Amino acid sequence: MKKLILGVLVLCSLFVLCSCVGETEESSNAPISSVAVSSEAESEAASSEASESTSVFEVTVVDGEGNKISGVMLQVCKDACMPARTDESGVATFNLEITDGYKLSVMSCPEGYKYTGEAEIYLESGITEYTLTIEKDAE
Repeated sequence: MKKLILGVLVLCSLFVLCSCVGETEESSNAPISSVAVSSEAESEAASSEASESTSVFEVTVVDGEGNKISGVMLQVCKDACMPARTDESGVATFNLEITDGYKLSVMSCPEGYKYTGEAEIYLESGITEYTLTIEKDAE
């Protein structure tokens, strides 16, 4: 997301600079450099704001014996849902700041496992990690 914002700001800066190329010398003395400086400042401010408003939230999925489980599909929802699958170390990563109202749900488990806990887990504001336990399927 940070790269997207930075890219848009750079493109806007280039557009402004290119549109000033055909102007006379009198009308373009200071504005070109001030626009370029302000765009760089805006870009840095946008990056700073984005990094302050989001953080990494990690969910580690384990079985009853503490073994980490890969391939578990999870989602975190508030106004919209963000899905993620646990990697080979049993961790799913979400780039967002948890505030009141977020819910964690298990969408699917890999073969041989099942989740029998709460359908939706309400997350506490400000947490950055959560451990979820799933069961081995007895079948």
